[in-house]
Amino acid sequence: MPAITVRRSLTIAVLILLALAVRLPGLDAAGLSEDEMDKLHAADSYDHGNFAVDGEHPALMKLSAYGSLKAAAVWNAHTPDTAHISTEAALRAPNAVAGALITGVLFVLVEGFFGFWTAALAAWLWAFDVNAVAMNRVAKEDTFVLLFLLCGAALYERAKRVGAVDQRRAQRWFAASGAAFGLMLASKYVPYLFGIHAIYFKAAAPVPGPNRPDKPVYLGALALAFVAGNFPVLDPGNWSTILTFVSEHAITHSGYLFQSHLWANRLSATPFGLPIWFYAAQFLTTIPVLVLLVAIGGACVLARRDTSRGAMFVKVFFLLTFIPYSLVATKFLRYMLPSLAMIDVMAAVGLAALAGWASRLVPRPQRALVAVAAVLILASAPAAWTHARPFAALYRNAIGQQLSPTTLWFPPDELYDAGLREATARIVRDARPGAHVVTEAPAVVGFYAEQGGRPDLLITRPGSALEAAPSTSPTAAGTGDWMIVQDGRRYFENEALVERVRQQAPAFSVDVAGFRAVEVYRMTTASSDARRR
Repeated sequence: MPAITVRRSLTIAVLILLALAVRLPGLDAAGLSEDEMDKLHAADSYDHGNFAVDGEHPALMKLSAYGSLKAAAVWNAHTPDTAHISTEAALRAPNAVAGALITGVLFVLVEGFFGFWTAALAAWLWAFDVNAVAMNRVAKEDTFVLLFLLCGAALYERAKRVGAVDQRRAQRWFAASGAAFGLMLASKYVPYLFGIHAIYFKAAAPVPGPNRPDKPVYLGALALAFVAGNFPVLDPGNWSTILTFVSEHAITHSGYLFQSHLWANRLSATPFGLPIWFYAAQFLTTIPVLVLLVAIGGACVLARRDTSRGAMFVKVFFLLTFIPYSLVATKFLRYMLPSLAMIDVMAAVGLAALAGWASRLVPRPQRALVAVAAVLILASAPAAWTHARPFAALYRNAIGQQLSPTTLWFPPDELYDAGLREATARIVRDARPGAHVVTEAPAVVGFYAEQGGRPDLLITRPGSALEAAPSTSPTAAGTGDWMIVQDGRRYFENEALVERVRQQAPAFSVDVAGFRAVEVYRMTTASSDARRR
């Protein structure tokens, strides 16, 4: 690894600060999602010594959220209301910071493979990657997974370089790499990604010789870090929760609305669930077109470098995330976060190759043309974020806007319960005492109803509202009820009900960045009878 220089340190620091500048502001622009409510409930439970909430997921990200919420509470206790940190911002801040730190880690990793300038280009593209920004601004585990995956890989590469001259000293770096992979698994149970790194290790060095990790030390560091970051896993009570989750017995609804069609998204539905082109459609419609084009060029360059460790790393990690994830039925946009990082690296390699080609050309006009093209490509990333703020998940490139100008292709991921907070606020204002609110996101609606001073509202999922209603006449049971409909929460289980309810006009709707996010219906006696049937 190159010696730490002032230029290198300043470059990393500036890039991380830029990444923070686009990830931290406006974290509460959208209300919490149902998934994020699970993290909030877990953090509240941690405060009371209960570590079994949301036990199907590891604890590291939730522990960071807990620390952030406690820090925000201390801050709010000593500042005026105008300077308070909201619950949404406090819950999401650790992910935003982790996403920004990936910028520095990616720089270090790519620098070891391709040199300073390619590393700077890759880190720049990641800092402003509109898709990465969107995923880093929600409280889900995938950002932490990528941070520690890249840390593990960068430390492993450092160990290999140190081991070329001092194999004993290299074991410290191998152990640190193992610990990083342990923290990755403490963020999310994804042993598959650790396996991909093992495949890369074999592909890059079929006969590694003595310059490799001492397995007991390497795996021991991994296990210790995993337990330290995920100590609730030692509780046998969480084991049954994990098994229930893996076996799909905890799934209460299924379906993903993609291209205005409802698809199965259970793992057991493979290969008949969400189509194989799902992630290809994501890349085609959401990555800035210039970045996509230069990434394709970079992929061609890397395809010719069969013996390069950097080329092998990018190819293995991109292909073994993109292809297998495309084949299984369960898909969410955030699962492509490692692939998005590799696309940014490909684009950086493509830009570096373009610059090298230009430097060999004598006529200055051609150099200028290439320089202008490079500037446009580099500018497209921050331009995409500026265009999309603060709802980065709703960004679509020129191709996406042309193919689907008015309809979202990935509403469960693009909307992620945005608009539900605002819809709840209006229901809180207008609902009669004890009114029923039917929603597929009861935790979110309940949270904001309590914040609005309406704990009297009876909030239930579709199918349970009438059973929970008081014993009154059908007319009384229907009058004053509300039903919330979201395309992001259309499932096979509620599709027929949604179609019936949509035969009437909504009482009101909430748009987010020009897209219909939430529709709210007043449930009359007739619609209550429809629910009963």
